[in-house]
Amino acid sequence: MSRSETRQSLSSASAPSPIDGNNAPNASVTTNQVPYRKSSASLPSALPTQKQEEPPPGTSPRGETLAEMPLMNLDKGLVGWESTQDRENPMNWTALRKWRTMTLVIISCFMLPFTSTVFAPGESYVAADFHESNLVVLSLMISLFVFGFGWGPMLLHAPLSELYGRKYVIAISNFIFAMFQLGCSLVNGTAAFMVCRFLGGFLGCAGIVVGGGVISDMFTKENVGKASAMFGLGPLLGPALGPVIGGFMAETVGWRWTFRLMLIFGCMVAVAMLIVAEETHPGRLLVQKTRRLRKELNRPELISAMDINKRRTPREVFWFGISRPLALLGSVPTVTFLGLYMAIAFSFLYIFMTTVPRVFEGIYNFSSGIIGLCYLGMGCGQLTGIVTIGSTNDKLVRYLTKKNKGIREPEFRLRPLLLSCVLIPAAMFWYGWAIQARAHWFAVVASLYPLGLGMVASMIPIQTYFIECFAPYGLSASATAAGNCFRMTSAAFFPLLAPSLFARLGHGWGCSVLGFIAFALCGSMAVGFIYFGKRLRERFPPRGYNI
Repeated sequence: MSRSETRQSLSSASAPSPIDGNNAPNASVTTNQVPYRKSSASLPSALPTQKQEEPPPGTSPRGETLAEMPLMNLDKGLVGWESTQDRENPMNWTALRKWRTMTLVIISCFMLPFTSTVFAPGESYVAADFHESNLVVLSLMISLFVFGFGWGPMLLHAPLSELYGRKYVIAISNFIFAMFQLGCSLVNGTAAFMVCRFLGGFLGCAGIVVGGGVISDMFTKENVGKASAMFGLGPLLGPALGPVIGGFMAETVGWRWTFRLMLIFGCMVAVAMLIVAEETHPGRLLVQKTRRLRKELNRPELISAMDINKRRTPREVFWFGISRPLALLGSVPTVTFLGLYMAIAFSFLYIFMTTVPRVFEGIYNFSSGIIGLCYLGMGCGQLTGIVTIGSTNDKLVRYLTKKNKGIREPEFRLRPLLLSCVLIPAAMFWYGWAIQARAHWFAVVASLYPLGLGMVASMIPIQTYFIECFAPYGLSASATAAGNCFRMTSAAFFPLLAPSLFARLGHGWGCSVLGFIAFALCGSMAVGFIYFGKRLRERFPPRGYNI
């Protein structure tokens, strides 16, 4: 339907009587009926199982379930989509239009973890410039940035994205990130450097969490696997590739140029987000459409059918956005335990990140540039995981659904956890005993390969599970934020124990202790979720979190 046709049809509608936003119709959706987003009381007690069958009437040509799509109803003063196939709805965008925005979100999410480790191989140069010899303090220079981008997106960016949309929150966050990289490149003391590192992570890392909301805005659960796999490239490949570039830069042009590089990178991504990317939040898109129609039709009483903020002030919405991820983390066991699983995996990832430079410099006498290349073992494992697990996640779900007599369960997404719960502990054993035995350097580098593969086998299934389970409640971004907060807090501080652990037990037994803990916890959670996850999800659904 063209805009001119829409304007004619809208102007012919009769003026509505005042309505109560809380008494909107809740009948089945037609072009004349617009249901509001259901409250938590009207949502099902657990995510319903879904049979794979022909798309029913009222769905898009791709088969997305649009039973609660808010459609235009000017008789009641509600502004929604023109039809179930409305091209302004992000779910109905062309693949090119979706991936143009998604690509910039992926680049933004790659930039942030990349920055967390880009100066790790040049740690010795930083220590010399700042006259710092405490290994815990040197580890904190990496960890504080990780801690910041664990909590910042949840406390600031997730609620702000609900108020102002995804695009501008990510773009402005990238500008702030760039400014603190400039600060890191100019300071001359440990304290100031650590403050800039923390604030750069806390204020500048919106894409890590808001990106999950972008995926749920544009992709249905049948197609979310590929998008999540590509989105997972950033948090996984970034920490592995950062030291490769940072090592040679620290050795040639100085460690400060690693942060100047990120300053340039951050500004470029921010500008590209503003110019190329499009807003994907359906609520914000309908608010913009409502404002336009109020002027065009001279009807100031029009409201958006998805105006989820209509019953709360911006301050209340912001506070609700902050408290919701924490409430999910504390009261929904699926979020708690899968968040714990990711916390363990990322803790071991950053133990590797903080100890590899010291091992290869102290034992194998590698230069900073060559130390950076050692992380390629992890990168190769992650690329293998993306190609295998990432590209087959949706196919695996379809296969298991067919075997389950057409009944689809979100827990089908979690089968690769059986692989990750073995690979991550195995990498710890291999890494520790190879160092203890003073094996050839290649044996130590090769131990990073199963870690990289195991990280992908845990990250992608859990990410897609959160989106599939919580999108019907409008909570996918909050669940992602809760899991991100848990894993990044653990990844920030758990590696601080590594120097004292290895000094007391040696690398062999120190890594073995960590490997046994990982296998016991991750193995039990992987098996438990695959066989009993459905009962847990149905017993403890999210309640009372809808705005």
